[in-house]
Amino acid sequence: MLKKSLSLLVLTLISATVFAQKVREKPEIFRASEYGIAPGKPFVAADVERLLQAVKASDRQRKVILFAAGVYDIGAEQCQERTWFISNHDQVNPRKVFLPLENLQRVTVNGNGAFFNLRGRILPIGIWNSDLICVKNLTVDYEIPMITQVTFTAVDPAARKVTFRPIDGTLAELQGSRLYFKGYDFRNSPGGGILFEADGRIAYRTSDCGFNLGNVVANADGTYTASDCANAAFKVGQKMALRAWERPAPGIVVSDSRLIRIDSVTLHYADGMGLICQSSNDLELNNFRVVPNKQKGRLFSTQADATHFSGCGGEIRSIDGVYQGMMDDAINVHGTYLRVLKKVDEKTLECAYMHPQAYGFSWGLPGEEVVFIQSRTMTMLAETKTTIARIEPLDQSVIDGAKRFRITLATALPEGVDPAITPIGIENLTRTPSVIFSGNQVMDNRARGALFSTPKRVVCINNLFDHISGSGILLCGDCNGWYETGACTDVLIAKNTFVNALTSPFQFTEAVISICPEIPELREDLPCFHRNIRIEDNVFVAFDHPLVFAKSVDGMTIKNNVFVKSTTYAPYHWNKTWLTLRHCLNVEAEPPRGWSEQH
Repeated sequence: MLKKSLSLLVLTLISATVFAQKVREKPEIFRASEYGIAPGKPFVAADVERLLQAVKASDRQRKVILFAAGVYDIGAEQCQERTWFISNHDQVNPRKVFLPLENLQRVTVNGNGAFFNLRGRILPIGIWNSDLICVKNLTVDYEIPMITQVTFTAVDPAARKVTFRPIDGTLAELQGSRLYFKGYDFRNSPGGGILFEADGRIAYRTSDCGFNLGNVVANADGTYTASDCANAAFKVGQKMALRAWERPAPGIVVSDSRLIRIDSVTLHYADGMGLICQSSNDLELNNFRVVPNKQKGRLFSTQADATHFSGCGGEIRSIDGVYQGMMDDAINVHGTYLRVLKKVDEKTLECAYMHPQAYGFSWGLPGEEVVFIQSRTMTMLAETKTTIARIEPLDQSVIDGAKRFRITLATALPEGVDPAITPIGIENLTRTPSVIFSGNQVMDNRARGALFSTPKRVVCINNLFDHISGSGILLCGDCNGWYETGACTDVLIAKNTFVNALTSPFQFTEAVISICPEIPELREDLPCFHRNIRIEDNVFVAFDHPLVFAKSVDGMTIKNNVFVKSTTYAPYHWNKTWLTLRHCLNVEAEPPRGWSEQH
């Protein structure tokens, strides 16, 4: 028996050594140009498919898809079609995908300075059911974004008229008195947008501005005049990003994958999130830039968040990124609560995705740990942790595309898990990540800077939050509207600089740092939702009073922070204290240095 064990050990060591040698082998290079995919050269979807099939057929441990530097014009004829359900996006299938990286391992896509110029609602890169994938050294932009930027050339508040010039490259069509903007595969007439000053800052106290394109006349000089339109905030020289609310196509999507790295990639626009990762583990962003294309005079970048992580696990790292001009947050990390619809028996429930943009993707697998929460009070039912024994779709033949599930658990349901008694949500604890958000710059975007909703450790350190129109950081949790999990239990917010946040009110933006779970029935006799939060060594350059707002937190330390009074804007917020607490326990808080001298 001993000889047999030793032999097995020797074989194992030999196999490990051989594998390590293979990993150290030089990668096989697949030059896109050898498949007809080159800058300035016409190519078709079949060329891309041949390239990807060759990569899949290789038996080498490491593969590199190498592009030549230059501009690649990418339209529908260069794309594959995929039916993919993507969290927090419109489920418009089939989707057009340029590079669908599916069922691959150890592949690097090296753009080598390539510029992907997208012509239409195209998803440039999709990583699906793959491991150890790196995408690096490329830039992505849309030739005609679904957001249309205009510049005000004349404003008459008394007559409620504004004259504006669309940015170069805009395709416009006046039908009767209604103005439409067009792209390769869209036509819209937005009802509002985000107002920017000429320097790229979002205009003070404007939030989402209405804009009436239904009473418009065209002028001989290429401008348009809109009646019944002028807002009191409008001024000559300001620019407005007129936007519809569709989210058909993110820039990069990662699904059911692990060990994914995005390195030195710049994304100027996407018809949704810049990057969305779902049901995936261990994701790293290094020098990822979601920024406006300033060469084209744009002040906006993505239609929604720069980066978004839904139902992921392992560790998420966002290091040294730049996120500017988004129509939503820089990063949002969360899971998704399913709502319990029916108790079938002592082990079985029927559950459903509730938000119309968040369904159809993998929610859980057998063996994964789940917990239950009461929706109205956002309190976790005590001792409810159990695991999934079986999960099956109720409205589809397969999981993909499903909204409703029958979930059978490994143990009997605890008392109280019954939607006939009270609204109940179910959370997948296995699909919760730790997060490191460090060295990033977040600037001039709508809504909020960074959102974290995960029970694993969160480190938000050494970042710049500059002119975020809402809160710089939000810790939320909601089982009533967005259905985005969950309770934070270990958060460090340290050594960040916040400059002139809260210039406009948005949802959950109660202070520069807002800990604001959505709790319809906040009861002080029940446990707190969040816990163990440290806010230390930060600098607040602020024109207004509220620095920290906290609701339903047990265990919070606020110390060694610095306040610097800004005179850039006039204070307006309803909250006139630096710290607001609602149903919080075990709080140690000291005012930031400089506060007492200024207030």
